[in-house]
Amino acid sequence: MKQFFIFSLLSLGLLLQGQAQTVSKIDYSAIKTAVSSSKSKMYYPNLLKRYHANDPKLTLDEYKHLYYGWTLQSGYNPYKPNDQSDALNEMLLYERFPEIITTGKKLLATDPFNLDVMYLMHMAYGELNNKVESQKWLTKFEGLMTAIKASGNGRSKETAVVLNAPRDEYMFLTVVGLRQKGRPQLVENKYDLVNLQTPNKLNLTELYFNIQKAVEKKR
Repeated sequence: MKQFFIFSLLSLGLLLQGQAQTVSKIDYSAIKTAVSSSKSKMYYPNLLKRYHANDPKLTLDEYKHLYYGWTLQSGYNPYKPNDQSDALNEMLLYERFPEIITTGKKLLATDPFNLDVMYLMHMAYGELNNKVESQKWLTKFEGLMTAIKASGNGRSKETAVVLNAPRDEYMFLTVVGLRQKGRPQLVENKYDLVNLQTPNKLNLTELYFNIQKAVEKKR
């Protein structure tokens, strides 16, 4: 089980590392216009329906509108407590993979972009030798993570990686092969500045995450 988890993360990390460090600022005004218009191909109800149906034809731009467009929906709750977190950890510890899938589906029904739970779904199906379902979840996970990676390189406030919720920081760092050192520092009530363990393969000592939407929601 551990081997499956490690090798899957390594392959995804290499995939993301191989891409150019594209910085594309997230224009929330443009996203709001696109996801709100029923005439738009990015109309959110239609996009979300395709997402839940595991549509393999979703593009990077559509994943971007799905992830960042979620901050404009009524269900967006970046600090939603996960009362199943301990239960999921116990299920993972004792390799109760069918229970992970059942619990994960319930959580994702109202929290569809929980990256941690999504990866557990991919892993659980893989451990049960259901390669088709495992790949579906990995495809969605990779699509969202690639969209996040394209939001910024994290080397400055101006090029911060844009996240819907602080909880996504850990998974992002794990995927790109970085480890956090200490607690994040909130900067200007908009950014999380994360100190990194060194040395690391990206030669970074710190990384900026833009968590503005989450901070605004908390107020």
